[in-house]
Amino acid sequence: MHWRAIILITGLFWGLGAVEPIRVGLDGWTTLNPLLMSRDTDGEAVDLVFDRLVTMDAEGTFIPGLLQGWTVFKGGREVVLELRPGMTWHDGTPIEAEDLVFTWKALRLPQVRAIADTAGGVASLDSLVAEGPLRVRVRLARPRGTLLSDLYNFIPVPRRHYQVGANPLSSPVNFQPVGSGPYRVVGRSTPTRVRLELWAGYRGAHPGTWPAFEFVDSSNDKNLVQALLDHRYHYALVGALPHYLVRKGAEGGGRLQAYSVPQAAFGAFFLNCDPKLSLLGDLALRQALAELVPWQEMARARRFFPARLASAFWPPENWAHDDTPRPLPQVGRAEAILDAAGWRMGRDGIRHDGQGRPLVLVAYEQASSVSRSSSRLLAEQAAKVGMRIEVRRLSFEALTEKSANHDGDIWSYGWTTSLDPDVDAPLFTKEGYRTKANVSGYLNPEVDRLFEEGRYTLDRVARRKIYLKLSEIIWRDKPVIPLNYILVRVLADSKLRGVGFNVLGQGYGFWPGKRGWRLEE
Repeated sequence: MHWRAIILITGLFWGLGAVEPIRVGLDGWTTLNPLLMSRDTDGEAVDLVFDRLVTMDAEGTFIPGLLQGWTVFKGGREVVLELRPGMTWHDGTPIEAEDLVFTWKALRLPQVRAIADTAGGVASLDSLVAEGPLRVRVRLARPRGTLLSDLYNFIPVPRRHYQVGANPLSSPVNFQPVGSGPYRVVGRSTPTRVRLELWAGYRGAHPGTWPAFEFVDSSNDKNLVQALLDHRYHYALVGALPHYLVRKGAEGGGRLQAYSVPQAAFGAFFLNCDPKLSLLGDLALRQALAELVPWQEMARARRFFPARLASAFWPPENWAHDDTPRPLPQVGRAEAILDAAGWRMGRDGIRHDGQGRPLVLVAYEQASSVSRSSSRLLAEQAAKVGMRIEVRRLSFEALTEKSANHDGDIWSYGWTTSLDPDVDAPLFTKEGYRTKANVSGYLNPEVDRLFEEGRYTLDRVARRKIYLKLSEIIWRDKPVIPLNYILVRVLADSKLRGVGFNVLGQGYGFWPGKRGWRLEE
């Protein structure tokens, strides 16, 4: 009984605000619902509120989460999942096999896949059947090389609370989640602020350390260094300049820590490949655009703010990375491609094709304080060869909506790849086109076939050859032009301990992750 008294007393102190929460500054999020996550930052709080079926350690090895274990039968065509006994949801009801089956079915719903198709691997498991309260049998038409990655991306939700309606984004549960993890939401959460506190009922394998967290949208904070010094945040993603100044000792007064970690992510131009909607349906124009990437400007910035020019779709942190040397973009090659494709310079300084259509494109990017963004630099390069690019700025939500609806020619934003390259398949395949995950409207039967083959190839060496071939085709066809592989830049209060990152450069999605964070004097 003594431990119950300690929990009660500690809870009273939390209620009085005696325990300072760890405050995390992020660039916003869209949901706390695991079914609907569409931004990287969505996973930051979700990873504390929910347990995955399996998680991984910092080295990338898969370890049990909600599952006690799993057994493979019939050469990989059947897998039995065993849940840990005694686990409950935050509402006190038991976590059961039927919750896993419900979650799998929910992830397959069209209205869910239209919002968040990155969990496509989970949704494409062939069959899940509950065999008692704690056992689920997964049946597969063919053994899958993606199995553990699929289970990693499987975050079950309680079937009693997560029934999916016609408009999933309007559900109250999106910001008042009923989870399974060591922390639960307290008070009213919003897309700009979430408070979490340790849940005394947690019986899982990966408990939390610090009593409370608070997540805050810091995207509009103009001086994050001062905000950290004022203890409004203990941890915040920051831009290159403040990170550089703290790292060099020019700011922060020694009270801040600067972290810089390569992430399996990149900034990119996504190109509209649909010939009915965009001139960029012409491969020659996409290839010409790739020769206009402003790499020299990026290289100059790298002298002060290290970054890595992208040369393949999957970054070096991903086992599918293609390290083939690529020639640097050249404006002269862009001119030659346009000439060969029949785009002639007009008196207005803009090229036109044989039908008289002007070479004018619309690029959308996220609104920010950066005046010379990658899109604007691209537009400057394009003007040199007779191509006009009109750059328009939108909120991130409006930008992603434009791209999902294939509205525009170029969309500029970042992409984070997953543990297994199969998770990125919807970005390029016919199935992804149906669910709007294939924002480029890119269709290539050979790409569809290779992703299908890669999913069911068990040998790691053979699988890598498949994705190297895919990388080669993607590089040739240019539905996406990766620019810079992203470096995560973080500033943290010197009192914050336990900060770490996984093999993908993420501060979440692994054990201990944020669950091991603590504040020390």
